[in-house]
Amino acid sequence: MAVRTLRSLVPGAIVLDGGPDNKDCDNLMSGIEALRRASGRSFPPVILLSTKNGTPESLGLSDIIDVVVAKPITPERLQPVIDRLIGR
Repeated sequence: MAVRTLRSLVPGAIVLDGGPDNKDCDNLMSGIEALRRASGRSFPPVILLSTKNGTPESLGLSDIIDVVVAKPITPERLQPVIDRLIGR
């Protein structure tokens, strides 16, 4: 369903749950990359929810991932990241 949704609209931000190994959403990366190429910039921003703490680079993740937020996820941890990425 996520793949179909990405084809039909451009979200303001994308929040992915990476699962136990940060790979659960790998099948969405090409669609997200196409959206970002079409926008001509790093839009929409991409947040990965992870069981590990670190940066996309330190965790060996795709350069499409802008920010990693470590689980457990709370509104106090996630909302400031979303606000910063979408420019609120």
